[in-house]
Amino acid sequence: MKPLARQGGGVLLLMLCAMPLGAQAPAATQELRGRVLDQSGEIGFEGATVRIEPSGNRAVTSRDGRYRIKNVAPGDYQVIVEYLGAPVEQAPITVVAGEAPRLDILIGDDVQPIDNILVIGQVAGQAGALNQQRAADTLRNIVSADAIGQLPDQNVAEALQRVPGLSIARDQGEGRFVIIRGIDPALSSTTVNGLRVPGPEGDSRQVNLDVISSDLLESLEIVKATTPDMDGDSVGGNVELRSATAFDRGNSLSLRSEGSYNDLAEKWSPKLAVAGTRLFDLGDGVENFGVAAALSWFDRDFGSDGVETPGFVGLEGPGGEFAGLEEAEQRDYTITRERLSATLNFDYLLNDQTDLYWRTLYSDFSDDEVQLSNVYSFNGDAINGLTDDSGAFADSEIEKLNEARKETQTILSTALGAESRLGAHTLDYVLGYAQAEEDNPNGLGATFVGEGLDVGYDLANRKQPRLFSDDPAFADGSTFVLDEIALESSFTRERETSLALNLKRDTTFAGLPGFWKVGAKTRLRNKTGNADAEIFDGFGADVSLADFPNQNVDYPLGVFGPMLSREALRSFFDANRANFELNADDSAIDSLIEDYRLDEDIVAGYVMARIDVGAARWVGGIRVERTDYSARGTQLTIDPEGGSGDPEFQPLNADKRYTDVLPSLNLRYAFTERTLLRASASRNIARPGFEQSAPRTAIEIEEDGGAFERVAEFGNPDLDPLTSDNLDLSFEFYPGGVAIISAGVFYKRINDFFVVSDVAGQPGPYANFDEAITTVNGDSADLYGAELNYSQKLSQLPAPFDGFLVLANLTLVDSEATLPFRTGKTPLPRQSDTLGNVSLGWEKYGVSLRVAATYRSEYLDEIGELDAPETDRYADAHLQFDITGSYRITDAYQVYFNAVNINDEPFYAYFQDRRFTSQYEEYGPTYEVGLKASF
Repeated sequence: MKPLARQGGGVLLLMLCAMPLGAQAPAATQELRGRVLDQSGEIGFEGATVRIEPSGNRAVTSRDGRYRIKNVAPGDYQVIVEYLGAPVEQAPITVVAGEAPRLDILIGDDVQPIDNILVIGQVAGQAGALNQQRAADTLRNIVSADAIGQLPDQNVAEALQRVPGLSIARDQGEGRFVIIRGIDPALSSTTVNGLRVPGPEGDSRQVNLDVISSDLLESLEIVKATTPDMDGDSVGGNVELRSATAFDRGNSLSLRSEGSYNDLAEKWSPKLAVAGTRLFDLGDGVENFGVAAALSWFDRDFGSDGVETPGFVGLEGPGGEFAGLEEAEQRDYTITRERLSATLNFDYLLNDQTDLYWRTLYSDFSDDEVQLSNVYSFNGDAINGLTDDSGAFADSEIEKLNEARKETQTILSTALGAESRLGAHTLDYVLGYAQAEEDNPNGLGATFVGEGLDVGYDLANRKQPRLFSDDPAFADGSTFVLDEIALESSFTRERETSLALNLKRDTTFAGLPGFWKVGAKTRLRNKTGNADAEIFDGFGADVSLADFPNQNVDYPLGVFGPMLSREALRSFFDANRANFELNADDSAIDSLIEDYRLDEDIVAGYVMARIDVGAARWVGGIRVERTDYSARGTQLTIDPEGGSGDPEFQPLNADKRYTDVLPSLNLRYAFTERTLLRASASRNIARPGFEQSAPRTAIEIEEDGGAFERVAEFGNPDLDPLTSDNLDLSFEFYPGGVAIISAGVFYKRINDFFVVSDVAGQPGPYANFDEAITTVNGDSADLYGAELNYSQKLSQLPAPFDGFLVLANLTLVDSEATLPFRTGKTPLPRQSDTLGNVSLGWEKYGVSLRVAATYRSEYLDEIGELDAPETDRYADAHLQFDITGSYRITDAYQVYFNAVNINDEPFYAYFQDRRFTSQYEEYGPTYEVGLKASF
């Protein structure tokens, strides 16, 4: 152990900023500084508790292992370092008046590398995460990079599904959005290296976490109870993504090469990743400048097969009246998803007073998708047979759809910041820019229609409706005539520029240690959307599927019939486009109505304080946020009753300003070093989604037999922000080693939540419409639940059982919401009553194995018509099993094998009663094999 001095030149601007910060610490005391490091002396440990005796003063190490203990009087002390998973380290130090004391302490320098759990193994990541979690002032969960790599999770969303209280929303079987405690993903926030990032999709604020590769990250942090220095729009919580710095890993290089095989698509997919960190001597400093870079590429081929229905209606057949289908759809997807993610971070320890950093993350995610569909329209006027489980229809129609598009989503985040320390004051400031885009150019779709067909459905297996046609014409490509070709492009971009300034002063309150902190932040956000569509419905001559080379469709849920290939459609379109007849009205409608611009400026300020009263630590304060919102959109009107009947467009504008006051109070009480109580009370908000609040309106009045039907879709700029009052109480017990047992309860009172529904006929501007889809504020909702968590390495067992590691968590949630125009209570959308994870691992002799199960119970997926609960859509429970195994060939090389979704768990949704299927989709298991190298 030896002092480590860092010296460097000053920067005039930083000195000027620091000068007015106030008085220095009293001359009679000193500040003890140092780092807690691994045996190499390069890598710091975050979350270690450093205590000096006999004074009892303590500090918690930062992400690079640094600590500072203030107000240390001259004298002899014993420095004690505690870190879960390692023996307690002690070292003496003598503090001399007028000298700056410094002490670095190594953890694990007396342990053989192969047994050092802080460097190698499943337990390494768990130890780091638990140390940070134990030391935190508020309720949070942390997932380390090592823990992410121990299970076959391909992106950030899937890595988070293992955390207590979290579940994920999937797209094509792959995790996309994170749901915290049953709260819609759009109501939670995501930050990358402390910087708020926007979402790439045009219709929501939620961030697509499948865009970002988990290979880039040093850790994931989920904050469930916010403090005033955090953004207030975090009703569910905040997910913080931290990429690695050189001070996290020292000098390192890691490589990964992987191949994955999807059983449904019967294809192999490659994956490559590389990450490196390097420390340099800059100026007079020693290893005071760090560079970290990482790159990950994954090109995945897979697919899905499914059946979907829009709902069940009453049908009258020869045998009576039954609930049956008017329409249903067979779907076959072929998907290629390519993800390219990169980070580049620079850190500079200018001197003992000032740190500078620049953090950048970029991710590009393309989703190349071909959807082949058979849409059955069952003729209710020509029913040949009808029972509760089947239907046979004559003179019916089948539409064959071929839709191909390549959608690319990108996220860019860059932050330039610094932290300056001058005596008792700390000033940190950061300038950030984040951008998210979704580009969908030249999506091409074609519709072929076959009429006069004998068709039917079989509901013997209610989860998998079987659609069929025994009509010989179904197998004849000439039956299906080209009806429409659509060429569509869309582009959305969201940008946010932010500037934050925080000032903290360590002080005492009536002799009790603590600090006060104030800060201000400006977030300037804008989002634009643009769409261009060309709809062709005249082709100069009849064209049918028989005019194209047909492809075979491997569809296990029934007979699919003839279908042209993507390449054949594109070649036909390119060669004959000049001869097609453009439907100008439909093209204009699909183009102009999707164009919009939204600007949202948020100015926030806060004041907070922390005070230690014996074993109790209180953190509380208040945050004020001012929101200035303006938007531009378009109104479409087609009115043959009072107008020309042609599409008419006019601009719409909307402006809104409001202020929110958000208090919070957090308590951390340490009964012992191993037993903690946490409690918090806070208020958060959630602003409406961009599509929900955009001033966009589409009104269409249609004449049918002399009667007029009025149909409309409305954006709602008058939506109020959602507010949530939150209470949390939890206990944590750290029994020793790398282990935790915790239990907690939580409650949220939510007001003015957002509901998308048909409000036609309801009082107000929708009274004269037959259908009016818009977003309204719901009344109120109560959400409450409990979280149980257990994790332990069973090192107390005799060999070889001492290599076992058990992780299990269970979350129970319930909610009751009151909806306008509906009696009774309903659960909140996407809220499952039960979430659970169980993982059993074993590691010894260079072998690492883990079996994991993830469970999410059924949940309300979408609210249908407000006055018709039977139209609500529910998603069935999801239980998935994954296996991972690896063998360490040498200290540097490791081979591994993963099996994902080995039980081939499908997605199943239904309308209130599970007899009435809405959607069934299956994806197949995926197997991965790869090689990792670390130097």
